Amino acid sequence: MKRREFTILELLVATAVMSILGLSLMVVLRGGLATWRRAEARRASFDAGQAVLRQLREDLLCAVGPYETPVPYGSVDLRLVSDIDAQGRTRLILTRALKGESEHPVLGMAGNAVASDGVFDYRADNEEAKYNRLRATGGTAEVAWVLDPQGVLYRGVRAPVGPPGSLFGDVDPYELAPLWSPDQEADELKLDAPSLLRPFATDVLYFEVRFWTQFTTTWSTTEPCIKELGRNQESGPLLYWDSTRGILQPPDGLRPEEFDFWVGRGSLNDPRDDVMPEKVRVTLVIREADAAGSTTFVTATVGPREESIPVQDPGRLNPKGGYMLVDDEWIRYSEVVGSNAVVTERGARGTLPAEHGLNSVVQVGRQFVTVVALPAGREDWGAK
Repeated sequence: MKRREFTILELLVATAVMSILGLSLMVVLRGGLATWRRAEARRASFDAGQAVLRQLREDLLCAVGPYETPVPYGSVDLRLVSDIDAQGRTRLILTRALKGESEHPVLGMAGNAVASDGVFDYRADNEEAKYNRLRATGGTAEVAWVLDPQGVLYRGVRAPVGPPGSLFGDVDPYELAPLWSPDQEADELKLDAPSLLRPFATDVLYFEVRFWTQFTTTWSTTEPCIKELGRNQESGPLLYWDSTRGILQPPDGLRPEEFDFWVGRGSLNDPRDDVMPEKVRVTLVIREADAAGSTTFVTATVGPREESIPVQDPGRLNPKGGYMLVDDEWIRYSEVVGSNAVVTERGARGTLPAEHGLNSVVQVGRQFVTVVALPAGREDWGAK
């Protein structure tokens, strides 16, 4: 029987078909891998943001409000203080109740000995608990949240509250933060530094806290917090808070009709006139990896007054508007038209308008917003 062999034409056709199938499979796989990498990058930023908000919500929900005691000037360290320093760094310091203290592996050992001198503050806590040196916490702790210019969000805990060494003391919490960055190796860190703050999250592009007062009607910061509203007028939140009314001075340029709780230094040790916010709004923006597709570039030099920002890949911006970070400036845009973002505010979020050169990085990041109603909210009863 004569055996039939493939002709050259048949081999060429078969090779072409296999090449097309292989190319198609490669395209599908590459698209699938790109989608998987994008999803993983976005999941990482989502997990980081949720971890921060989860802990922040717990701290705020457990915030302890001021109260009077039979002891003169008692319980004066139950405070909530938040401000923005000259470098634009947000910090929040408050006292909170401890949950499940007896079940905590370290705090459960606190107060087991007389004349204990140790405090729970991230410094040799295990050793102090082992030798029964931790002081009783009284069920409360100081908590500090601090964002540094490198995008590292720190959290510090100290129990019991009050001096010496209180987070509310004269020592700047920034100076107590460890000299740390994501690029440093462990052996490069100054582990013997008097650190009261520990890194909680990295790649934080923005961290903001807004406070709802008894006069606030909108979360928009474009409106000041006004005590007596006129017709069709709104009253905004505050970007700072001082529950003692004796630590933070009122901002410069405050108008008479604007609300401010400052009384004087004498109010610091008097809990009877302390105030607490009704609600707190936290905004957090996490930088995403390049694979997430939330980063692009400026395609032309942009001046500080430009009202349109040309970008390389407009599809990475929200077509309905939002915020983008170009170099060190936040820019708010209303929409994307073609390859340009239409600007509504230059120098947003407390930054300054600046010139941006060709190929400047445009970052959007993933934004998280949460509103927490404080059970310890307390109005300013003396305000009119």
